[in-house]
Amino acid sequence: MTAPPPPLVELPPGSMVERWSITKKLGEGGCGAVYLCTDATGKYALKVEGISEAMQVLKMEVLVLGELTKRGSRHFCKIEDKGRYGSFNYVVMTLVGKSLQDLRKGTAQQCLSLACSLSVGIQSLEALEDLHNIGYLHRDVKPGNYTIGRAELNELRKVYILDFGMARKFTDNNGVIRKPRAAAGFRGTVRYAPIACHKNQELGRKDDVEVWLYMQVELTVGRVPWKEITDMNAVGQAKQAIRNTPEKMFVFPCPANELKEIMKMVDSWDYFADPNYADCYRLMKQTLANCGKPEYPYDWEPGMPLNYMVK
Repeated sequence: MTAPPPPLVELPPGSMVERWSITKKLGEGGCGAVYLCTDATGKYALKVEGISEAMQVLKMEVLVLGELTKRGSRHFCKIEDKGRYGSFNYVVMTLVGKSLQDLRKGTAQQCLSLACSLSVGIQSLEALEDLHNIGYLHRDVKPGNYTIGRAELNELRKVYILDFGMARKFTDNNGVIRKPRAAAGFRGTVRYAPIACHKNQELGRKDDVEVWLYMQVELTVGRVPWKEITDMNAVGQAKQAIRNTPEKMFVFPCPANELKEIMKMVDSWDYFADPNYADCYRLMKQTLANCGKPEYPYDWEPGMPLNYMVK
């Protein structure tokens, strides 16, 4: 009989973790909770994870964000503090704004305007390029793992990527790409997972980019074609089949020609391939320049039309 998972670490408002005062819980996942906390310098996010958790995901978070900070990378939270307190580990990092998923769902149409979706899509791919450049894959790319910054920091036009609990180092200490495993377990979220994931194949950089493309479609039109399918194998088959009928995925207002070209590129890469990010940016920027709307302001900025319903 499997032992029940350890209970989540609960921190009541007003409690202290070292110098950090807990304000409220922001959310929770399979491995821990996230709290709003403050100290004399301002507001931050505090992630906690019990020391008896089987999967220690905060360790990976600290590793990845530490490496990225050294490089001065764009689109990533900064670690303010980390440590062990009582029966849990904690990390304090940049407090961010709403996720792209919440922002999309907060519109009357359930999608972003074309210019806005293209612009945040470019930033989202930049985040993956930066991550890949330090030798890590994300392996759980989705709109819920990207956010914008906070209004009070003038970061409503900045996109952050979060949650590196499923990240994997694909290079060794010399920067050489590791040999793929013969079989790898399913990682990620079924709706967005790459085809290789459905086949239990080792994921490479191209797979993060494939998932970014599915995310781009969802942000632009509000859904992916397999949204209603619940069976994991059937979802994988639908992703494979869409290659024969890409017009069913790249529906208006998607820039069908450019996104089809990106998909063709992605499908031509193998596990070892270094993705051609430059060509992806070129196609996205070309579409943005031709879409007939200005890149800014973004849909959620003050003064934008009232069909935006994010509280």
